[in-house]
Amino acid sequence: MLRDLVHPLLWSSVLWSGCGGPEGSGPPTWHGDVAPIVIERCSGCHNTGGIAPFPLETHAQASDFADAILGSIEDGSMPPFLAQETDACRPRLPWAHDLRLSESDKQLLRGWVEAGTPEGDPATASPVDPPEQLQLERADVVLTLPEPVTVEGTADVHTCVVLDPGLLEDSFVTGRQIVAGNPKVLHHVVSYTLLPGVDEEGQPRSKEQLEAALIAERGVGIGGSYDCFGGPGLETIEAEMLDAWAPGGRPNLAPPNSGQPLSKDALVLLDIHYHPTGLGPETDAGTTLSLMLADAPPELISQTILLGNFSERFESPFGIGDLLMQPGEREPSFSIPAGAQEHVEEMTWEWILLPGFDLSVYGMGTHMHYVGRDMSVTLERAAPLPGEPGSECLIQTPAWDFNWQRGYEYDAPFEELPVMRNGDVVRMRCVFDNSMSNGFVVDALSEQGLSEPVEVGLGEDTLDEMCLAAIAIVYPNFPVP
Repeated sequence: MLRDLVHPLLWSSVLWSGCGGPEGSGPPTWHGDVAPIVIERCSGCHNTGGIAPFPLETHAQASDFADAILGSIEDGSMPPFLAQETDACRPRLPWAHDLRLSESDKQLLRGWVEAGTPEGDPATASPVDPPEQLQLERADVVLTLPEPVTVEGTADVHTCVVLDPGLLEDSFVTGRQIVAGNPKVLHHVVSYTLLPGVDEEGQPRSKEQLEAALIAERGVGIGGSYDCFGGPGLETIEAEMLDAWAPGGRPNLAPPNSGQPLSKDALVLLDIHYHPTGLGPETDAGTTLSLMLADAPPELISQTILLGNFSERFESPFGIGDLLMQPGEREPSFSIPAGAQEHVEEMTWEWILLPGFDLSVYGMGTHMHYVGRDMSVTLERAAPLPGEPGSECLIQTPAWDFNWQRGYEYDAPFEELPVMRNGDVVRMRCVFDNSMSNGFVVDALSEQGLSEPVEVGLGEDTLDEMCLAAIAIVYPNFPVP
């Protein structure tokens, strides 16, 4: 959820000759046509030392992988961008950092490959915008695992690690980045702020008092860890989500002039899920959470809320109010039968907000596991204002891929963002394929020594599932009565 935009190329419509280039000018070349596409859209990951398996920063590098580049672009697997427009979901705002290639871009790449990947003249190279940055501009706070974690055997590991950001004054977080220490076993990380709260006399608690409360409840203090599952598992301490990481995750930047409050007396909790490889022990000694802080208090508060999975109650000290699941006459069951190919689970949540306290949505994300195939999130308004749709789809990821998870931001100013108000409903729709036709299911079963699908329920492990929406919101930074 970044705000630094990757500007799309603006190619004019041209007619192409059989050789693949503009009519009368020869085929496309690396320096003249292709480098701007590949470097801007691909080299953010495909760079020397990057997360991709090979770099694509020079003509020689791109030429060596030209067929693979074209093949992955033709089948839609690259660049990875799961948010798509469908007949059922057409978000009214464009996406920032949209890596998808236009048809003219694809035609240029086809022509270049068909012509034998000519290099062209470096002296007349087209200008190249830098790729999307996958690092924070700066890291004011860096939190690292205090002790290595070893993952082995076949059981997933769920652990919560308590860290001290070491702030000397109250601050606002404007950027967050989680970096996997060992991506072979790191399934996901959710970071939380543990809020100091107040003591029995209603006075703000100090960090020492917060740590004492944590020790009393979970038996650990700063630098310690405890077993947890599906969240912090705390009853006397309020936790507010700070950031989340899963494979494909990117840095999370707040919108301009906004930030998430972080008290100097707060602690940070990393809720970490490891999944063993089955090939022997693996150690994670380097997973980190980096935070960038605001220079001054912003005008807007921004934060991300996770909706779905269980009938959870959300309460915010910043005046958001309560969020309650609307289960109807009974708690909804969540069960995906073995062999089911088009199993649908839906969840709806109604916002219970203070009057006049509206939430603007600046980003969206979806989350499922290996059985998931398609997810959408829709906002249904109780009383739409003039010009607002009564219902609008906020996001759909119709070709879900667990390996490429990220948040998606709207490319629009604050005043044009979708607004959620009291009584509005968020509807999550998840489609699952729990059959052997789903390659992810086949791999997950193989890891467990199984050859046939099994019934899947709601949970954190690999053979469990989720239907979870991440909604990034922003609202004015003013006292609430």
